[in-house]
Amino acid sequence: MIFAVVALAVVGMGNSNISTGGNGKTPRPQSTVQYPIRFEGAPAERAPRPRPTVSYPIRWQR
Repeated sequence: MIFAVVALAVVGMGNSNISTGGNGKTPRPQSTVQYPIRFEGAPAERAPRPRPTVSYPIRWQR
């Protein structure tokens, strides 16, 4: 009986007739963000320069 209820629910959801609008396509969300993001009045800080992780030269064998 449990299997019959589950099967009936699956068939019922698979055959649902939901209207999606006039042309059958759902509208996609539109982004309202403008890049690059800037904060007004914030001091202009520069990105830190990368530092090497080792202090000795690495020799590449060829």
